[in-house]
Parts: sequence; C-alpha cells; structure tokens
Amino acid sequence: MLANLKFIPAGFVAFLILTLLCFVYYHIPVHSSSQTGATDYVWEAGAYYNKMTEGIGYGRMNNEGFNNLQDFNEQNIDMLLMGSSQMEGTHVPQTRTSAALLNDFFNENKFVYNIGVAGHNFIHIASNLEAAVRRYKPRDYVIIEIMSVMFDIKALDNVLEHTVKRLPSNDHGIIYYLQKIPYLRLLYYQYKNIRRQAEDDELVTISPSLDKDIYPQKLNVIIARLRQISEDNNVKLLIFYHPRMILNKDGSASAATNSEYLDVFKNVCTANGVSFVDMTDVFINAYNTRHILPHGFLNTAVGAGHLNKNGHAMIAAELYSRIQGCVGL
Repeated sequence: MLANLKFIPAGFVAFLILTLLCFVYYHIPVHSSSQTGATDYVWEAGAYYNKMTEGIGYGRMNNEGFNNLQDFNEQNIDMLLMGSSQMEGTHVPQTRTSAALLNDFFNENKFVYNIGVAGHNFIHIASNLEAAVRRYKPRDYVIIEIMSVMFDIKALDNVLEHTVKRLPSNDHGIIYYLQKIPYLRLLYYQYKNIRRQAEDDELVTISPSLDKDIYPQKLNVIIARLRQISEDNNVKLLIFYHPRMILNKDGSASAATNSEYLDVFKNVCTANGVSFVDMTDVFINAYNTRHILPHGFLNTAVGAGHLNKNGHAMIAAELYSRIQGCVGL
C-alpha cells in the first residue's frame, strides 16, 4: 500500500513538468462568449499563445481577444476579415498571418482588422455578418474566407431560419479553470484529433450529388442576404476560397474540390454581384513554379491541416492585387 502511494508525488512532479513544458509547446488562452455577436466567442484579451503541434505559431491576442497586431480602439476599419482558424492564423508567427501581411501591403493607407476565429465556418459567419459589420463599420470591404463550397442543406436552412447554434464556451465553473492548465488542453486537443480521425474514416469518400434545384436556390437566398446586409452598411462583400491541394502520382498538384459545387457557388456570387476570389490557380501555379504548398508544415502530413506561411502570403498577395486593381471584382 505504501509503495503504491509513492507514485502519487512522482506523478504530481511529472504532471507539473509536462505542464511547464506546455507553456512553450502548446499554450492557448480560454475563450468566452462574445458580447457583440460578431463572432460566437472571443479569446482572453491580451493573452499570449504558443503552438508547436502544427507549425510554430506564437503571438498575443489583442484587447478584444482576436489575433491582430493592433488593438481595436474604435479607429476606422477599412477591411474586416472574417473566417475560421485558417484566418485566425495561430499556426504561424503573428506577423505572418494573412491580415498582418495585408496591412503590410497597404502600408498604413488601409487598415485590415481580423476577427477570424477557430470553428467559424461559412455557416457561422453568414449568421454573424450583420452583427459584425454593424459593430466594426468597415468602409471598403468585408472579406469572408471559406475552405469549402459544399454545405449541408440543413445547415443552409439554419442560416435562412436564423437557427444556427452558437459555438459554446466553458467560461465559468471548474471546466473554465481546468482549461487554464496547458497540459490538460494538450490532452484534450489530442483526444479531439483522434476522434476527428475516427469520424473521417467512417465517411463515404464519394462526393455527395448536387440537388440542382433546391441547393442553388437556398444558397442564392443566403448570398443575396449577405450582399444586402453589406450594401445596407455601405461596404462591399468579397468571398475567397482556398482549397486543399492533392499531390497526384504523376507529380502534379490538383485541388480537392467538387467542381460542380464550386461552379454553383461562383455563379451564385456572380448573379448577386458579390466578388469571389478562387485561390486554386494561384496555388497550382505556386506548386508548379516554386514547388510549395499552401497548407501543411514540417511537423504535419504533407499539404494537410492549416495554412502555412506560404499559404498566408499567397492569399494576402492575391487579395491585395484584386482589391487594388479591382481585377474581376
């Protein structure tokens, strides 16, 4: 019995050491429900983060809990960037995110403000757009990032019926305090990855067939609503799509995109006068000429996961070029 008890202090010391190591390896802040509705949740204001599980990312959340180099103090915003963890960009140094690079391109002539947050896909962004533009009042563009052009009919219905469930936050109670222990956060992150992989393995790999009547109609109503919200708030809407790339056996690269769904999304945007930027050709050209991929890191599978520094740089350059030259917009 006494021999078994000796493992308790040893276990505690090991847990303490692992927790201290995680302050460098994987340390992310806790998030809480947004009070503005611009996003479902925000991170702790001013909190530092480090991530080495996928790429090497580090930085500090601003005074609102978003990943920006600048705090927001009611200054004028020219472009509001909305998106998922891809735009949040915590997997690369804070100075290498798409938002930071866009601000470098505009060189203080325009201010780009990033409210991209993990988990916020197109469905959540569409639900939050009105609150976001009313809160931040962008003067030129509201830019929406998407990584998929295929959406479940039920999810589209939720947007249309204003019934999208908000992403939850454990911002009180014992779970809130447990989240402040980096090693426990790492264990949960690993658990989620295992669970996500198991779910992916169960998915049918054949792309779902497109309902040529219902799906375009529902998507058209949503895009029209987003355009109207933008117009009512005197700002232009721009949506950009960045697909994951696939390396083929012949050494070429192609986009993991259902072309039928992509054409529908493009056509709906065009019909509603919404600017749409497709990063596919830019990504393929970068691979053919420089042999680089937009997603993936040295510590991940090739081309998998989040945008790397090359992906962020390509997106920032393309958006800057399109906005400055109004090419195809």
